[in-house]
Amino acid sequence: MTIQVLKQATQSECLVVFVDDAKKILSSWNDAVIRDFLKLPLENDFQGKFKESLLVYLHKHPLAKRILIVGLGTRQDLSLQRLRTAGAMAVAELMKKKIETKVSLLLPALGKFDLQDIAEAVCMGAEVYQYRPDEFKTDDKKKKFIEFDLLVLDKKDVRSATIGATRGHIIAGGVNFSRRLINTSPLQIYPASLAEEAKKMAMSSSQKSKIKVEIWDEAKLEKNKFGGVLNVGRGSVLPPRFIILEYQGAKKNEKPIVLVGKGVTFDSGGLSLKSPGSQETMKYDMAGAASVLGAFKITTDLALKKNVVVLIPAVENMPSGHAQRPGDVITMASGKTVEVLNTDAEGRLILADALFWGTTKYKPKACIDVATLTGACALAVGNAAAGIYTNNEKLKANLMKAAEEVHEGLWPLPDFEEFYADLIISDVADIRNTGKVREAGASTASIFLKHFVHNDVPWAHLDIAGCGWYESPRDFIGCRGASGVPVRMLAQYIESN
Repeated sequence: MTIQVLKQATQSECLVVFVDDAKKILSSWNDAVIRDFLKLPLENDFQGKFKESLLVYLHKHPLAKRILIVGLGTRQDLSLQRLRTAGAMAVAELMKKKIETKVSLLLPALGKFDLQDIAEAVCMGAEVYQYRPDEFKTDDKKKKFIEFDLLVLDKKDVRSATIGATRGHIIAGGVNFSRRLINTSPLQIYPASLAEEAKKMAMSSSQKSKIKVEIWDEAKLEKNKFGGVLNVGRGSVLPPRFIILEYQGAKKNEKPIVLVGKGVTFDSGGLSLKSPGSQETMKYDMAGAASVLGAFKITTDLALKKNVVVLIPAVENMPSGHAQRPGDVITMASGKTVEVLNTDAEGRLILADALFWGTTKYKPKACIDVATLTGACALAVGNAAAGIYTNNEKLKANLMKAAEEVHEGLWPLPDFEEFYADLIISDVADIRNTGKVREAGASTASIFLKHFVHNDVPWAHLDIAGCGWYESPRDFIGCRGASGVPVRMLAQYIESN
């Protein structure tokens, strides 16, 4: 999406303005001046409620051919999330009316937020909304993103709005990059191609001189005894990969933040086969991997002075004569043995190797893994939130704060380890990959992962099984499919800590 910030309006196809429920234009420009400039009374049946809009056609007006008035509701309820959604709602109306050429947008002025944050929120919501998974459609022309002129009051405002709009564009780019990967067919996104996508993203960054990329093949996985990754990947003709991205934005001796993303590019369940209906969206089982890549992209595009490492174990979980079987005992990179009783509980097996490697090699200040791990978490919280399980209260508090700041839900999973830990003890190995009962599945999976976190590293597990995919549009997510959660939360955490 192309955005420029102006302090003087130019002719455009449409002017977008925001109003409250008193139908007062929210602008840094004088309200009376705006009304005189537009010579437009607001319609009596338009109430200025949140998400309400009114499109009016103008006759030979020097400013615009049309004006789109978008309601923000009551002033006391105004928030950055409402501004993100309002930016999206403006775009929705423009798209509906096929207004795809240059549009002017009068940035609202709100006492409780500075202009930079307002510009970031509006632009981010507008750009994220415009993404559609239409790469493989042949009957439609590729949709162009709408170009915006942001209108502000003076030179000082131009600088603030430009910084905010640029940040909004970068954040939207990371979110939509993640969504594109998740929405892409598993015929195109498989372990090796996911590795190429990660490498291409890193090498196209303006910070590429500070980025190191390493891709492990099967031989390197064997050498490092990644038993979880290798055994899950055995069932597929497409071999596994281990993706490592290192960004040194801070001093070399500063401990990094390590992000680990589950990269199951398609999950059939293996020999513990899922039902056909349950397989329909299983291209999204690499949403954890896509999320950490999106956060990495934002971090590098913003040139944050942080050290960040991304680790992605990438596999395809398929049934075949070579696939792992229920009852197999495998040895992990840490040396622990695991009894595999359900091949559809594969995500924790590949994450275990990556967590051991990440916390042993890097000894990070924090390690966060992201995974579409359990249906139990999805059943518990739906798509409203990700579940969080952690060994460190400070890390949990910081992640909860980051989630609140970007308005992404995060809900603590029960951590009654004294009750749950015995449920994954095996009779024939150190631990088993599923609990002995159906209950507390999200927590027992978290405790399984905890076995592979070394050196007392502060660690958090984010289960995004419910919130990583939306069945219908929501807020500024304009289509069914990948939601982009928790890309913004991770980026906010990295920037703030």
